[in-house]
Amino acid sequence: MTASPALASAPLTSSPHSASPVRPRRIPRLLGLAAAELSLLRRNRMQLGTAILLPLALPFFFLPLAQNGASGAALASVLGTMFVIVLLFVVYYNLLSSYVARRQDLVLKRLRTGEASDATVLAATATPALLLAAVMIVLTTALAIPLLDLPLPQNPLVLVLGLGLGALMLVPLALVTANITRTVESAQITSLPAMLVLMIGAGGILPVELLPDWAARLITFLPSAPITELVRLGWLGIDADGAAMAGADAWMLLAGQTGILLAWTLVGALIVREHFRWEPRG
Repeated sequence: MTASPALASAPLTSSPHSASPVRPRRIPRLLGLAAAELSLLRRNRMQLGTAILLPLALPFFFLPLAQNGASGAALASVLGTMFVIVLLFVVYYNLLSSYVARRQDLVLKRLRTGEASDATVLAATATPALLLAAVMIVLTTALAIPLLDLPLPQNPLVLVLGLGLGALMLVPLALVTANITRTVESAQITSLPAMLVLMIGAGGILPVELLPDWAARLITFLPSAPITELVRLGWLGIDADGAAMAGADAWMLLAGQTGILLAWTLVGALIVREHFRWEPRG
Protein backbone atom coordinates (compact mmCIF):
# COMPACT_ATOMS: atom_id res chain seq x y z
CA MET A 1 0.00 0.00 0.00
CA THR A 2 1.43 3.37 -0.96
CA ALA A 3 0.96 6.65 0.82
CA SER A 4 -1.82 8.94 -0.32
CA PRO A 5 -0.64 12.01 -2.26
CA ALA A 6 -2.73 14.12 0.09
CA LEU A 7 -1.02 12.66 3.14
CA ALA A 8 2.40 12.50 1.57
CA SER A 9 2.25 16.18 0.66
CA ALA A 10 1.51 17.25 4.24
CA PRO A 11 4.02 19.77 5.63
CA LEU A 12 7.08 18.16 7.16
CA THR A 13 8.41 21.17 9.05
CA SER A 14 6.86 24.14 10.70
CA SER A 15 7.11 27.41 8.80
CA PRO A 16 9.67 29.83 10.27
CA HIS A 17 7.49 32.73 9.13
CA SER A 18 4.41 31.59 11.03
CA ALA A 19 3.82 33.66 14.14
CA SER A 20 0.37 32.31 14.97
CA PRO A 21 0.05 29.80 17.82
CA VAL A 22 -0.28 26.15 16.94
CA ARG A 23 -3.42 25.37 18.94
CA PRO A 24 -5.91 27.54 16.95
CA ARG A 25 -4.78 25.76 13.78
CA ARG A 26 -5.19 22.28 15.23
CA ILE A 27 -8.76 21.80 14.01
CA PRO A 28 -8.05 22.81 10.38
CA ARG A 29 -5.06 20.44 10.37
CA LEU A 30 -7.20 17.67 11.84
CA LEU A 31 -9.90 18.19 9.22
CA GLY A 32 -7.39 18.31 6.37
CA LEU A 33 -5.66 15.10 7.44
CA ALA A 34 -9.01 13.42 8.08
CA ALA A 35 -10.18 14.34 4.57
CA ALA A 36 -7.05 12.73 3.13
CA GLU A 37 -7.64 9.64 5.26
CA LEU A 38 -11.22 9.46 4.02
CA SER A 39 -9.94 9.43 0.44
CA LEU A 40 -7.73 6.46 1.29
CA LEU A 41 -10.66 4.63 2.85
CA ARG A 42 -12.81 5.20 -0.22
CA ARG A 43 -10.11 3.69 -2.43
CA ASN A 44 -9.87 0.54 -0.33
CA ARG A 45 -12.99 -1.20 -1.64
CA MET A 46 -12.60 -4.38 0.38
CA GLN A 47 -12.18 -2.55 3.67
CA LEU A 48 -15.00 -0.14 2.88
CA GLY A 49 -17.28 -2.91 1.62
CA THR A 50 -16.83 -4.94 4.80
CA ALA A 51 -17.53 -1.89 6.96
CA ILE A 52 -20.78 -1.22 5.07
CA LEU A 53 -22.18 -4.63 4.17
CA LEU A 54 -21.51 -6.47 7.44
CA PRO A 55 -23.53 -4.09 9.68
CA LEU A 56 -26.46 -4.18 7.25
CA ALA A 57 -26.43 -7.99 7.23
CA LEU A 58 -26.35 -8.40 11.03
CA PRO A 59 -30.08 -7.85 11.73
CA PHE A 60 -30.90 -10.73 9.38
CA PHE A 61 -28.72 -13.11 11.42
CA PHE A 62 -30.81 -12.35 14.52
CA LEU A 63 -34.15 -12.58 12.72
CA PRO A 64 -34.87 -16.20 13.83
CA LEU A 65 -34.58 -15.15 17.48
CA ALA A 66 -37.21 -12.44 17.02
CA GLN A 67 -39.48 -14.77 15.06
CA ASN A 68 -39.38 -17.29 17.91
CA GLY A 69 -40.83 -14.75 20.33
CA ALA A 70 -37.70 -13.75 22.27
CA SER A 71 -38.26 -11.63 25.37
CA GLY A 72 -37.37 -7.96 25.56
CA ALA A 73 -34.30 -8.70 27.67
CA ALA A 74 -33.09 -11.28 25.16
CA LEU A 75 -33.61 -8.90 22.26
CA ALA A 76 -31.79 -6.11 24.10
CA SER A 77 -28.83 -8.41 24.70
CA VAL A 78 -28.84 -9.34 21.03
CA LEU A 79 -28.87 -5.67 20.06
CA GLY A 80 -25.90 -5.03 22.32
CA THR A 81 -23.98 -7.86 20.69
CA MET A 82 -24.97 -6.64 17.23
CA PHE A 83 -23.71 -3.13 17.87
CA VAL A 84 -20.46 -4.40 19.39
CA ILE A 85 -19.83 -6.39 16.19
CA VAL A 86 -20.48 -3.25 14.14
CA LEU A 87 -17.98 -1.27 16.22
CA LEU A 88 -15.40 -4.06 16.11
CA PHE A 89 -15.30 -4.20 12.33
CA VAL A 90 -16.02 -0.57 11.43
CA VAL A 91 -13.83 1.03 14.10
CA TYR A 92 -11.41 -1.43 15.70
CA TYR A 93 -10.31 -3.64 12.81
CA ASN A 94 -10.60 -0.82 10.28
CA LEU A 95 -8.34 1.44 12.35
CA LEU A 96 -5.89 -1.32 13.21
CA SER A 97 -5.33 -1.94 9.49
CA SER A 98 -5.11 1.78 8.75
CA TYR A 99 -2.57 2.57 11.48
CA VAL A 100 -0.35 -0.35 10.52
CA ALA A 101 -0.54 0.55 6.82
CA ARG A 102 0.31 4.22 7.45
CA ARG A 103 3.23 3.20 9.64
CA GLN A 104 4.54 0.80 7.00
CA ASP A 105 4.38 3.56 4.38
CA LEU A 106 6.19 5.95 6.78
CA VAL A 107 3.21 8.31 6.59
CA LEU A 108 2.88 8.54 10.37
CA LYS A 109 6.58 9.29 10.72
CA ARG A 110 6.44 12.03 8.07
CA LEU A 111 3.34 13.66 9.53
CA ARG A 112 4.88 13.61 12.98
CA THR A 113 7.75 15.83 11.79
CA GLY A 114 5.27 18.52 10.70
CA GLU A 115 3.24 21.01 12.68
CA ALA A 116 0.48 18.56 13.62
CA SER A 117 0.72 17.11 17.11
CA ASP A 118 0.88 13.38 17.74
CA ALA A 119 -2.71 13.41 18.96
CA THR A 120 -3.87 15.27 15.85
CA VAL A 121 -2.19 12.77 13.53
CA LEU A 122 -3.72 9.77 15.28
CA ALA A 123 -7.14 11.40 15.67
CA ALA A 124 -7.23 12.33 11.97
CA THR A 125 -6.80 8.68 11.01
CA ALA A 126 -9.60 7.68 13.37
CA THR A 127 -12.10 10.36 12.30
CA PRO A 128 -13.40 8.72 9.07
CA ALA A 129 -13.88 5.37 10.81
CA LEU A 130 -15.80 7.00 13.67
CA LEU A 131 -18.02 8.91 11.23
CA LEU A 132 -18.64 5.76 9.21
CA ALA A 133 -19.51 3.89 12.42
CA ALA A 134 -22.09 6.55 13.30
CA VAL A 135 -23.70 6.25 9.87
CA MET A 136 -23.76 2.45 9.95
CA ILE A 137 -25.23 2.36 13.46
CA VAL A 138 -28.07 4.63 12.32
CA LEU A 139 -28.70 2.48 9.24
CA THR A 140 -28.48 -0.77 11.20
CA THR A 141 -30.91 0.59 13.78
CA ALA A 142 -33.33 1.74 11.09
CA LEU A 143 -33.20 -1.73 9.54
CA ALA A 144 -33.43 -3.68 12.81
CA ILE A 145 -36.52 -1.92 14.18
CA PRO A 146 -38.97 -3.10 11.48
CA LEU A 147 -37.16 -6.35 10.72
CA LEU A 148 -36.99 -7.55 14.34
CA ASP A 149 -40.26 -5.83 15.31
CA LEU A 150 -38.53 -3.72 17.97
CA PRO A 151 -40.00 -0.80 19.88
CA LEU A 152 -38.39 2.61 19.52
CA PRO A 153 -35.56 3.27 22.02
CA GLN A 154 -36.87 4.56 25.35
CA ASN A 155 -33.76 6.59 26.14
CA PRO A 156 -32.01 7.51 22.87
CA LEU A 157 -29.43 9.69 24.65
CA VAL A 158 -28.28 6.73 26.76
CA LEU A 159 -28.01 4.65 23.61
CA VAL A 160 -25.94 7.34 21.88
CA LEU A 161 -23.73 7.74 24.95
CA GLY A 162 -22.99 4.03 25.21
CA LEU A 163 -22.23 3.55 21.53
CA GLY A 164 -20.25 6.78 21.28
CA LEU A 165 -18.04 6.00 24.25
CA GLY A 166 -17.68 2.43 23.01
CA ALA A 167 -16.44 3.65 19.64
CA LEU A 168 -13.95 6.03 21.25
CA MET A 169 -12.68 3.28 23.56
CA LEU A 170 -11.80 1.13 20.55
CA VAL A 171 -9.46 3.77 19.08
CA PRO A 172 -6.67 3.37 21.68
CA LEU A 173 -7.29 -0.39 21.65
CA ALA A 174 -6.58 -0.41 17.91
CA LEU A 175 -3.40 1.61 18.52
CA VAL A 176 -2.23 -0.74 21.26
CA THR A 177 -2.83 -3.74 18.99
CA ALA A 178 -0.94 -1.97 16.20
CA ASN A 179 2.15 -2.06 18.42
CA ILE A 180 2.34 -5.85 18.06
CA THR A 181 1.25 -5.94 14.41
CA ARG A 182 4.00 -5.96 11.79
CA THR A 183 1.94 -5.91 8.60
CA VAL A 184 -1.63 -5.28 7.49
CA GLU A 185 -1.96 -8.99 6.69
CA SER A 186 -0.92 -10.01 10.21
CA ALA A 187 -3.67 -7.80 11.67
CA GLN A 188 -6.05 -10.68 10.95
CA ILE A 189 -4.15 -12.67 13.60
CA THR A 190 -3.21 -10.01 16.16
CA SER A 191 -6.78 -8.69 16.32
CA LEU A 192 -8.29 -12.09 17.22
CA PRO A 193 -7.56 -12.08 21.00
CA ALA A 194 -9.07 -8.63 21.53
CA MET A 195 -12.08 -9.41 19.35
CA LEU A 196 -12.66 -12.69 21.21
CA VAL A 197 -12.52 -10.97 24.61
CA LEU A 198 -14.83 -8.18 23.45
CA MET A 199 -17.33 -10.66 22.03
CA ILE A 200 -17.34 -12.52 25.36
CA GLY A 201 -18.00 -9.24 27.15
CA ALA A 202 -20.85 -8.49 24.77
CA GLY A 203 -22.48 -11.83 25.52
CA GLY A 204 -22.03 -13.11 22.00
CA ILE A 205 -20.05 -16.26 22.82
CA LEU A 206 -20.58 -17.43 26.41
CA PRO A 207 -24.00 -17.41 28.09
CA VAL A 208 -23.35 -15.49 31.31
CA GLU A 209 -26.10 -17.32 33.22
CA LEU A 210 -24.20 -20.61 32.82
CA LEU A 211 -20.93 -19.25 34.23
CA PRO A 212 -19.80 -19.24 37.87
CA ASP A 213 -20.60 -16.05 39.78
CA TRP A 214 -16.97 -14.90 39.89
CA ALA A 215 -16.62 -15.32 36.11
CA ALA A 216 -19.89 -13.50 35.44
CA ARG A 217 -18.77 -10.58 37.63
CA LEU A 218 -15.39 -10.47 35.90
CA ILE A 219 -17.03 -10.29 32.47
CA THR A 220 -18.98 -7.19 33.50
CA PHE A 221 -15.69 -5.28 33.65
CA LEU A 222 -14.60 -6.17 30.13
CA PRO A 223 -14.59 -3.14 27.76
CA SER A 224 -17.56 -4.32 25.70
CA ALA A 225 -19.85 -5.30 28.59
CA PRO A 226 -20.83 -1.68 29.39
CA ILE A 227 -21.78 -1.14 25.74
CA THR A 228 -24.29 -3.99 25.96
CA GLU A 229 -25.59 -2.73 29.31
CA LEU A 230 -26.11 0.80 28.01
CA VAL A 231 -27.80 -0.47 24.84
CA ARG A 232 -30.15 -2.52 27.03
CA LEU A 233 -30.85 0.45 29.29
CA GLY A 234 -31.23 2.92 26.44
CA TRP A 235 -33.43 0.74 24.26
CA LEU A 236 -35.74 -1.02 26.71
CA GLY A 237 -34.96 0.66 30.04
CA ILE A 238 -34.01 -2.61 31.74
CA ASP A 239 -30.97 -4.10 33.43
CA ALA A 240 -29.22 -7.42 32.79
CA ASP A 241 -31.89 -9.28 34.79
CA GLY A 242 -34.72 -7.76 32.78
CA ALA A 243 -35.89 -5.51 35.63
CA ALA A 244 -37.21 -2.08 34.68
CA MET A 245 -34.80 0.70 35.62
CA ALA A 246 -35.94 4.21 36.49
CA GLY A 247 -34.97 7.13 38.69
CA ALA A 248 -31.92 6.76 40.91
CA ASP A 249 -31.37 3.12 39.96
CA ALA A 250 -31.13 4.02 36.27
CA TRP A 251 -28.73 6.87 37.01
CA MET A 252 -26.51 4.61 39.13
CA LEU A 253 -26.40 1.99 36.39
CA LEU A 254 -25.64 4.66 33.81
CA ALA A 255 -22.85 6.17 35.92
CA GLY A 256 -21.25 2.81 36.66
CA GLN A 257 -21.20 1.59 33.06
CA THR A 258 -20.01 4.96 31.77
CA GLY A 259 -17.21 4.93 34.33
CA ILE A 260 -16.00 1.52 33.14
CA LEU A 261 -15.88 2.71 29.52
CA LEU A 262 -14.07 5.92 30.44
CA ALA A 263 -11.56 4.01 32.57
CA TRP A 264 -10.69 1.64 29.70
CA THR A 265 -10.39 4.60 27.31
CA LEU A 266 -8.06 6.45 29.69
CA VAL A 267 -5.87 3.40 30.29
CA GLY A 268 -5.59 2.79 26.55
CA ALA A 269 -4.76 6.44 25.85
CA LEU A 270 -2.00 6.44 28.48
CA ILE A 271 -0.45 3.29 27.02
CA VAL A 272 -0.56 4.78 23.52
CA ARG A 273 0.99 8.04 24.72
CA GLU A 274 3.96 6.27 26.26
CA HIS A 275 4.51 3.25 24.03
CA PHE A 276 3.05 3.73 20.54
CA ARG A 277 5.44 2.73 17.74
CA TRP A 278 5.66 5.38 15.02
CA GLU A 279 8.15 3.53 12.82
CA PRO A 280 7.76 0.14 11.09
CA ARG A 281 8.52 -2.87 13.23
CA GLY A 282 11.76 -4.60 12.39
